[in-house]
Amino acid sequence: MTDNNEKLVSIIIPVYQAKDTLRECVLSCLDQKNIGDGEFEVILIDDGSTDGSDKVCDELVSEYEGKVIACHIKNGGVSNARNLGIEKASGRYIAFVDADDKVSENYLENMLRVLDDATVLVDEIGKDIGTGKLSGYQYLENYLITGNSHVWGKLFLRKVITDENIRFKDGLTIGEDLLFLMDIALSQGKEHTIRLTDKEDYVYTDNENGAMKTAFKESFLDQLTCWKLAEERLISAGKFVSRYAHVSLGVSMVLTALLVVGKVAMLDEKERDNDLARLAVEESKKQIKHALKTRGVFAGLPMGHKLKVMIFRLSPALYLKIYGKYKNG
Repeated sequence: MTDNNEKLVSIIIPVYQAKDTLRECVLSCLDQKNIGDGEFEVILIDDGSTDGSDKVCDELVSEYEGKVIACHIKNGGVSNARNLGIEKASGRYIAFVDADDKVSENYLENMLRVLDDATVLVDEIGKDIGTGKLSGYQYLENYLITGNSHVWGKLFLRKVITDENIRFKDGLTIGEDLLFLMDIALSQGKEHTIRLTDKEDYVYTDNENGAMKTAFKESFLDQLTCWKLAEERLISAGKFVSRYAHVSLGVSMVLTALLVVGKVAMLDEKERDNDLARLAVEESKKQIKHALKTRGVFAGLPMGHKLKVMIFRLSPALYLKIYGKYKNG
């Protein structure tokens, strides 16, 4: 399937402050059944770690010479790290793994077995979905904007990424995966080049320090930016997606705006009265108002969130007070 200078798969792992989990992650990637040692590589992009992750990277390179590659860079965020990994990759296919996760020994094999020469993306969806292929538009509407917005658990044809110059959006800390996947889907359009599998070989770790689980900070506004950019991409699909796709996207815009506002509400009342907090509330208010212009969005919200929207639109200050007291006990 590959020429003499090309690996079969490049596994790209962005590394930041992952000293305690990195080794186990990499070893799980290396322990792949029915894939020759020379057919894949693990690329570690150390994104300016200060906890000793850089030393773990170098140890793994030394222990698994020719199988593991490491690159050390100044901290630039996960998008920048993954983009550099794409540039360093020599595999026909690319897989992304997070440094605090693991994969099963069948991870690559189960995705490789379902593709053919025309396949550009394999997604392990974890449920029986048949053996057919999806078009880019079908994948975008039925999977991406309905919640399948992560790049892990997938296998990408590198040529499409490089030929279409598809990259993760630099500077975006939340939602970069969704936009990358949407760009892949839009590049395929009506072409049926995407396969799904019913396997679940990626072992995700629910990180309590994840981007959306920490206290409110400026990067939370990226969640609002993400959905604005996602909407632009969806609009570009035109008649090839249904109006229900726009409803699904609108619901997500409302839910993420409420999530941002909820983080502000959990701040001390004095902390809420600063420029960043006020900006977050105002931008969330605008996003909810915009999303609700799409017919069907309000009806598509869970009942509890309908109530939240009504209170927040009536009085943001009242919503922050009520929600803050509730969440802070």
